[in-house]
Amino acid sequence: MPSELIVGGALANCGRDAPTDEFLELLVHDMSDLAVFRFRPKPRPGIGAKAALDWQAILGTAADLLAFAGLLWAAYERFVKPRLERNDAGPKPFLFINLRRPDGTFVQFSLGHEYKDKEVFLEHFTRKVTELRAQPGHEAGNEVLSELSQNEDWVRIHVRDRKDS
Repeated sequence: MPSELIVGGALANCGRDAPTDEFLELLVHDMSDLAVFRFRPKPRPGIGAKAALDWQAILGTAADLLAFAGLLWAAYERFVKPRLERNDAGPKPFLFINLRRPDGTFVQFSLGHEYKDKEVFLEHFTRKVTELRAQPGHEAGNEVLSELSQNEDWVRIHVRDRKDS
């Protein structure tokens, strides 16, 4: 049986105005069996908090990997690629995705750096993530989901009713 995976990511080098909320709402709305959390640290006097990943999610065992890969590619084309095409100096924007099991084994992808071709990305993503899911190991997806839900610095993203927009 495939395992749940912890997915993390960032709209890397996209600047302070990166559309992270819009990106996460797209993921939540268009992907079933995915619980998404955004890093929003609570203010603490004298302490600045930052994270390497802007968001984390739990990708359930029933999630369709090809559909998820297609959604990630569509998000890359919508939110990162236009910035990549405009940016001539400095660090190049990319979509960073990391998928890991609770035991620490992982695969990662950089759309816009490592992957610039959709078909190559879709094939590599589904193959590598299927292999990762198939590895024997401790199943702790519910533990991670509970941990993220209870951590005040990680806020769960919910699907908004289109009438609310």
